[in-house]
Amino acid sequence: MDYEFKRFSLNAGPRIMLGAGLYAAGLLLQFLLPWGLIPGFLLILSGWVPLGLKPISNKPSDKGLEEWRPVSMGEVDRLADTLRQSRKLATSAALGTVGRILFPIATAFVLFVLAFLQPFTAILAADAALFLVPAMYFGRIRAFVPKLLSLKMPCFQAVLTRPPPKGMVLTPYLRFDKDAEGLDVPEDIRLLLEPSRKDDDFIGVQFQAAVNKGPGGEVPYMYAVFLTKGRGSSYSKLKSVKAGGYEAEAGGEGDYGSIVLRQKTSGTGYATKPSDCANLWDLVLEILHTRLSLP
Repeated sequence: MDYEFKRFSLNAGPRIMLGAGLYAAGLLLQFLLPWGLIPGFLLILSGWVPLGLKPISNKPSDKGLEEWRPVSMGEVDRLADTLRQSRKLATSAALGTVGRILFPIATAFVLFVLAFLQPFTAILAADAALFLVPAMYFGRIRAFVPKLLSLKMPCFQAVLTRPPPKGMVLTPYLRFDKDAEGLDVPEDIRLLLEPSRKDDDFIGVQFQAAVNKGPGGEVPYMYAVFLTKGRGSSYSKLKSVKAGGYEAEAGGEGDYGSIVLRQKTSGTGYATKPSDCANLWDLVLEILHTRLSLP
């Protein structure tokens, strides 16, 4: 992430020199002239002006596009690593916010005590605190963690750790948007499990995830969708699927049939833990084997 200054067209070096010069001039004014205390503080404050930074954010701008594309497992791993780094950055930013809140409180307390015990030291401490303000409060990092992907990724990683059986292919798909520079911005993920050779009306199984409202906040909910061409033989074999703890909902649209297999829920805020997602994967493989004689 690049930093940008708010004012003027100077480079960083001259800006730092100008700010340091104003700070030094303020110190000299305070300690060389009997009337220089307040003007010195004002000079030090003016040193903030050339050092003003714009807030920094890793949030990409987007154009509202929704393009699903197949990607490699390596790209999914890189995305998961990027999400981990974003969460670490968000944690660091939160700790920095706590520090920025505590800094003026602690400084005010120290200055109050020093003002009675050692006034000269109190002035130096006040100058030092003012000097630290640009570093503490300018150019703050606004960490962005893609909530949708961050919530869903553990579910999909639990599935991706289970290798597909022989004769089946598992392909990750990412939904991309574009940022202002035309670069890809991943926004969502799903998986497609399909036979390597398609000789009948069975297309494959999509593993998708929704984000639901739970009692403690938003939670991920993974489900599987069996896809068929029309409502022929494969559809008939799959639509009557029954499994303990799961619900199967047959439907479709146009020339395609679908059977949604999802975990039974009750109350509000249903969620699927990574272990639930791994169990869903195992159940899908069992159904494919028993109903469609797929490996």
